[in-house]
Amino acid sequence: MSRFLRVAVAASLLGLSAVPGRAILDLQTSALPEARFELLVVETDNCIYCGLFRRDVAPTYTASIRARSVPMRFIDLNAPDIDALSLSAPIESVPTVLVVEQGREVGRIAGYVGPEIFFHSLNTLLPEESP
Repeated sequence: MSRFLRVAVAASLLGLSAVPGRAILDLQTSALPEARFELLVVETDNCIYCGLFRRDVAPTYTASIRARSVPMRFIDLNAPDIDALSLSAPIESVPTVLVVEQGREVGRIAGYVGPEIFFHSLNTLLPEESP
């Protein structure tokens, strides 16, 4: 099975588009006021795996239907506002994707795991009612 086909299959489990080049240009948008959940991607400058996440995972996610109700935004590990989050544990690797509900962490995907595992993990972390 080709890599694209595996990504397409994994993406389809979440109702995502696996079409390359369909990324939303501004990934740094703040959460929608009505969003119950949001994904915070914690990263650092000059992180190779953070760059891979932005290249391989973020465009597919941000083009998805789910991204409309569960927005994704990026935050630097050293940013002062990261201390305002209620984290379940310290962040030990980057990128780390935090599933946040009203400022409180309810799940995480630590490290770069690739698109297939990311979408599968996200599907288990987010409730069914989140499109």
